Amino acid sequence: MPILGVGRFYSPFRLDVGKLPLIVYPCLGTENVFDRSEPGCLEAHVREVYAKNKKLLDTGAYYILILWNDSKDRMADVWIFDKLDSWGSGPLADVKVFRNFELEQNIGVSAGDGLIMLGREEEQRRKSASLAAYLDGKRPEMPAEMVLKESFDLRKSKRRV
Repeated sequence: MPILGVGRFYSPFRLDVGKLPLIVYPCLGTENVFDRSEPGCLEAHVREVYAKNKKLLDTGAYYILILWNDSKDRMADVWIFDKLDSWGSGPLADVKVFRNFELEQNIGVSAGDGLIMLGREEEQRRKSASLAAYLDGKRPEMPAEMVLKESFDLRKSKRRV
C-alpha cells in the first residue's frame, strides 16, 4: 500500500472541456474533498472551474491538471501549454492554481512528483507523431511509487488500469 500524500497520483484520465483537451492527474488525498463513489465528480469539478474562469482559461493547445486538496479545499494546478511549434525549446507553459473555483494568488505550485510527471509528459509529447496521438495515447511511464494503477472512480478501480 503506497503512502498517502500530496504528489502521489491515481491513474490519469483525458477530458475535453469544449475544444480544450485536458489530461487530469488526481492526487491521493483528493478523496478527502471528493467522493470516490460519486461517478464523474472530478470531471464535474474541472468543468465548473473552466466555466467560472473562462477568461483565464481560454488560451493554450492543451492542459495538464493536478487535482489535490488543501485542508477542506479543492485545489487544481492548471498547466497551460501553448505555442507548441513556435517556442523553440518546447511549448510555452503557464500555470494557474485554483482554490475551489477561485484563482489562488499566494500559493506555491506542484510538488516534486508533479514536476517529474510534467517532464515525462513532455518527453511523451515529443515522441508522439502528433498532438492528437499524444493526447489520446497511453500516458507515459512514471516511477512506480508515483502512480497507482487505480482509477479515482471506485467503479473503475475494481479493475486494474
